[in-house]
Amino acid sequence: MQTAQSSLSTAPPLPFYDAVPPMAPIRAHEDRLFKITVCLRPFRAQGPRIETELIANKKVVHNYGHGGSGWSLSWGSGTLALEQALAGTDPSTQDIAVLGCGALGLTAATLAQRAGCRSVTIYAKDRTSEARSFRATGSWTPDSRISLTKSSTPAFAQQWEQMARTSWHHYQRYLGTNGAPIQFTDRYALSDLPPENDHQRRIDEDPLQFSHYMDLIQDISPRSLDLPPGTHPFPTRYARRNQQLMFNITELSHGLTNDFLIAGGKIVNREFHTPADLASLPQPTIINCTGYGARALFADDSLTPVRGQIGWLIPQPEVNYGLQFGDLNVLARPDGIVVQLSEKGEASGWNDTNETPDRAEAERGVAQLRNLFARMKHTPA
Repeated sequence: MQTAQSSLSTAPPLPFYDAVPPMAPIRAHEDRLFKITVCLRPFRAQGPRIETELIANKKVVHNYGHGGSGWSLSWGSGTLALEQALAGTDPSTQDIAVLGCGALGLTAATLAQRAGCRSVTIYAKDRTSEARSFRATGSWTPDSRISLTKSSTPAFAQQWEQMARTSWHHYQRYLGTNGAPIQFTDRYALSDLPPENDHQRRIDEDPLQFSHYMDLIQDISPRSLDLPPGTHPFPTRYARRNQQLMFNITELSHGLTNDFLIAGGKIVNREFHTPADLASLPQPTIINCTGYGARALFADDSLTPVRGQIGWLIPQPEVNYGLQFGDLNVLARPDGIVVQLSEKGEASGWNDTNETPDRAEAERGVAQLRNLFARMKHTPA
């Protein structure tokens, strides 16, 4: 097989505006791991639960079960949940309680405020920095583990598209704001197989057959660019670049919380053990955004945990890109460099409730990243 280095002289040149810029290397050393975090993605085979029921004489609108797409779909699913919560009412007369202070809870509460609700109170066991969604990778991945092909329906595909488009619209408002809570970054997908074949391989090797819906929003998704051999520094035969939305979760959640409180919202530390506990809340309408916690609180066995671990390398401000190579996913964020290893592909972490960090797994990911850089051509910054 011809290598990227040997084909340098024959590779067609990229237009100057598409050329790969000099790339600062990541210092991939195990002693630079400053933390390891684990979250449980709340997965439902049929997709998120967004529906209303009467519990303890309260109108409860459920909004949970988004798998690996919580941040990505938060504004869209929150909009659907709020529509149910306010159906047939004057928002200015409504006092809303939101359960959970993660991605779904913060956005649902913010949307309720913007709709003109009289008061909005978040009740949560943990503040955002301790919630599971705070440990997410921070990528725009609206169909990541969102449903199973065998369980999804055309109606859900339509609902997913609506949620994705609504969320995309809301996130654009944060581009260019202080602290860069949202930004686009270059991502490089690397493979020794043609990109189409590698993509199909991942689908074929997925024993659970997760749904894929990104084709439904091609018009708002930046196109990928195939980088000919010799036009990039990577040791793989194929490299593809696209621009992907990234959430600086630390800054985004901090800003959302501050805005919510400044607008008169309240956050109350409270833990609920049974649905009957909801009777003690003064608000007649509740939006339930408890994520995986809903499995125990509402005895919802349709929720399956999907364990995800991240090893965090010390931040490098000069690194501003992401990589995907085999089972390795890397993303540079202002608060650290995400190194995620999924050694079983899409099935990694399936039905695993263990939230104890695995240092050996994190170090394997860092070692794979270091080996990749050791094989790369040096491109002076």
